[in-house]
Amino acid sequence: MRAILAAAVLALSSAAASGPADAQDVLRGQALAERWCANCHVVTRTAATARSDGLPTFPALAARKDVTAATLKGAMSASHSRMPDLQLGARDQDDLVAYIFSLRGR
Repeated sequence: MRAILAAAVLALSSAAASGPADAQDVLRGQALAERWCANCHVVTRTAATARSDGLPTFPALAARKDVTAATLKGAMSASHSRMPDLQLGARDQDDLVAYIFSLRGR
């Protein structure tokens, strides 16, 4: 019984500790998006129009149920003609994914 209680307390304290870090990751992801991605993508929820070149907006990506962290990271990592090779590290990718997912409807 004590082991179960101790495990529950540890899990709750770990979840509480990750809350503020998650918010920081989203804010850092937003800053990265505004700096590196906004040249080609609409990155904010409040944009009135999308670009005419067919590139997906971040809110549109967030709204798609088939978009996962893995698919987003794959797109960030893949070099193809439309996506510049930004050499994003794992933390940058994680923070951009956190920001994009923060744009999902609540």
